Amino acid sequence: MDRYTMIVSVMGQLCGTALLISVISLWFGRRRQAPLANNDSVLRLEQRLTEMQQSLDAVAIEVERISEGQRFATKLLSERGGAGAPDANGVPDPARRSAAR
Repeated sequence: MDRYTMIVSVMGQLCGTALLISVISLWFGRRRQAPLANNDSVLRLEQRLTEMQQSLDAVAIEVERISEGQRFATKLLSERGGAGAPDANGVPDPARRSAAR
């Protein structure tokens, strides 16, 4: 092997090695870093979660109102005690209604 061929091959190996080390170090460096979340996306996510929480609270309040109305209707029906309840034919008995008053 002559002198110039030896210089070209050594320089090629040095450049290839430097390139390979650079690529590997950058790859491992990026792999170690935790991905940073975009500030705008975090704010949008927080806003959506707040809206969902408010909606859930509103639904809970409405369900409570419905159950309170159900309890009131049940109380009224139990206090009524079956007065005016229909007989076997489905016709309300007026004597029972007047007796209950």
